[in-house]
Amino acid sequence: MSDGGKIKKAADTAVVHFGYDGKGKTFTSGVLDGADPKAADPANYLPKKLVNAARTQRAGQRPLVCSLFVDKVTAHGLQHLKGITNQDCSGGFRNQWTQAQFAEDSGGKGWHRITGSIKGKVRTTAKNDSTFGLTCNKHPKKQHPYRLEARGYATADDGTKVKGYLEYGKGSKWKCR
Repeated sequence: MSDGGKIKKAADTAVVHFGYDGKGKTFTSGVLDGADPKAADPANYLPKKLVNAARTQRAGQRPLVCSLFVDKVTAHGLQHLKGITNQDCSGGFRNQWTQAQFAEDSGGKGWHRITGSIKGKVRTTAKNDSTFGLTCNKHPKKQHPYRLEARGYATADDGTKVKGYLEYGKGSKWKCR
């Protein structure tokens, strides 16, 4: 796992927005298709009052809103695969992070995880981009669709842990050599 780059094509992503009103109530959108132009704005899926308050940080209000974008898996060098996540948070949060694992589709058996959960770096900044790597010599060699499965987390100013739904990135077919 390393610091990530920016996702290049929104159409290749899955998106989840999640938030906390600072008073005990959490919110989360469903998993959205990044190809939909509305998917990038949490105000389309979470209460607008919550999103506006988190963006403007008015005195006495400590809500937070985060958006996690999960890219499709791509090649990383000649022998390995990688998946990128971009998470942005605003409002009253102490820190944020992403956890992810890789899965493969081996035909009629469906998707199954081939790694355990990998915790990304914990950040106190608004942006948290991570690259998760899959070392191929530890996994099957056949050509399969692979995907990154990820969940975003944040700790609110009052210590409340907030998370989004587990989202499945779009599958892409690679041969793990």
